[in-house]
Amino acid sequence: MKRYNSLIFKLLSFYILSAVLLSGCDKDVFDINSDPFKNETFINSLKSPIASFLDEQEGYEEYVRALRYAGMFDALNQSSNGTSFTAFVPNNEAMTEFYHRRGVDSLPQLSSEYVRQFILYHTVKDSILPDAFVQKKSVQNLNGDVITIEIDSVNAGQALLGGEGHVIEMGLSACNGKVYTLSRAMTPLVETVYDRLVEGGRSGVMLEALRATGWDKRLATVVDTTYDEKNTRIITRRYFTVLGVSDSAFGRAGIGSLEGLKAKLRQRDGGTLSEDSLLKEYVGYHILQNQYTTAELGGMNGSGVTRIWSSSAQNQVFTVTLDTLASDPSLRLTLNAQAEGARFVLEHSDVLCKNGYVHELDSWLPVWEPEQTEVLWDMADYTEIKNIVAAEDYQPVAPTSSEKRYRVAQATCFEWEMGEAGSKNRSYSEIDYVTCKSNLKEANNLDRLVFNVGYMGKVCMQTPTIVRGKYRVELTIIYMTGNNSMRQQSDGNGGLLKMQFDDSAETTVFTAPYTKVPSPLPGVYTSTIFDEVYFPQTASHRFSFVVLDPSASTNGNFSLQFDCIRFIPLFEN
Repeated sequence: MKRYNSLIFKLLSFYILSAVLLSGCDKDVFDINSDPFKNETFINSLKSPIASFLDEQEGYEEYVRALRYAGMFDALNQSSNGTSFTAFVPNNEAMTEFYHRRGVDSLPQLSSEYVRQFILYHTVKDSILPDAFVQKKSVQNLNGDVITIEIDSVNAGQALLGGEGHVIEMGLSACNGKVYTLSRAMTPLVETVYDRLVEGGRSGVMLEALRATGWDKRLATVVDTTYDEKNTRIITRRYFTVLGVSDSAFGRAGIGSLEGLKAKLRQRDGGTLSEDSLLKEYVGYHILQNQYTTAELGGMNGSGVTRIWSSSAQNQVFTVTLDTLASDPSLRLTLNAQAEGARFVLEHSDVLCKNGYVHELDSWLPVWEPEQTEVLWDMADYTEIKNIVAAEDYQPVAPTSSEKRYRVAQATCFEWEMGEAGSKNRSYSEIDYVTCKSNLKEANNLDRLVFNVGYMGKVCMQTPTIVRGKYRVELTIIYMTGNNSMRQQSDGNGGLLKMQFDDSAETTVFTAPYTKVPSPLPGVYTSTIFDEVYFPQTASHRFSFVVLDPSASTNGNFSLQFDCIRFIPLFEN
């Protein structure tokens, strides 16, 4: 039986009752045991909260049953501390179609936990008005998953969510948020990359290798929880890209078991490494510590014919070559094309998981060191940064209408020191992640890092793995009107920097890239910072810079805005 109460009276009583309860609701909006209004439904003079609103309408009965079945009805009514939601709600027909897709006939044949994940997947924190919704490229749901948005340009008021959910009505109002009606539900991401490999049933040898090396537990991890020196809880999401090898692909290489794989690796190595080390290296070679589609791996969304990628095997890389003339999509991308290469099995690739992607290869892909290849280092391409930036703002697919800024100085991919004199620039924090508008559309991944560490401030970062050899090194910067004093050297020495690799005097240079900008117009500019640098080993390198311009501490407009660094091979004549 529903109870109709005065919302204002309840809210006032709640604020007086306990600040602890208030913060508890905000801490976890779906921890309904901390909700002081559990099992009560609130209706004000204007409209009902989302769950009650749906319960009062026709066409949503099956979703309301799902809310109650998963114990989520009261949670979706929650608004006691200003919490609001956007609910993407499948109508009755969409729910029935979803059951059939999952191979069941009715709701009780699904577990209550799965249904809970289904509801979390279809719910976003914050109320999104239709005018704002149609401008978005993606949203992040309460599970932390990114859902892409494609607006239907033909049918007004319709959209596609995550390539699957079909929005047919936008922005129905409840007192604690908005409801968007779906004629087709989305499939929640609940399986990890490890789960997908297990469920696929095609990669028995690979799964044995993952278990033998401990990678099975890592690939089954979605988030890690740690605590800093102040006992503050730090939650870190993990992302992986797995290059899976099927048993049939192993079979074509004469490998029929884990022992067969070990024997093959021993045969190729010649006895320089232990059997355990060889297996660990091979497995790590097939795993990247971030999530990438096949298109991203091949540079199909960017420039370059061959791209080099750092694997999780220490100091080991692989290449992906794009054949732009190939008419067969399965032949467009080749891994390690100059060696015993492999291609993606397209029908079993780009498998999106809770914590990354799984791609299947048509060959076993042994570890191989390629010749020098150009490396593009996007300086914001770190999982640690991705964990801080809102998913819909990280590496946007199109220029943003307004800059999005996030302080990322706390990310563990940075070691940095503020100069003793500090900084007078109040527009940015010490290190910021910033998206790019259309005037900076040439920026790689439409983002950049802004450094604001003052005179004698220092920043250190780890590069991707670079194949041994000589390189020319180019830095791409973002130039804004506030950087004009550096370009014209009207205050200080033009943003002079000391840059080096591996803290070595042999790989040290003094450079002022902003003095090389040819135009006063904001834009993306590239300058050479090392004419030649030699790396004797294939490895990742410690890159650092020190700000040697005193105006970094006295000029309120001083900032260093870096996009990416290219390592361009220099071959002997």
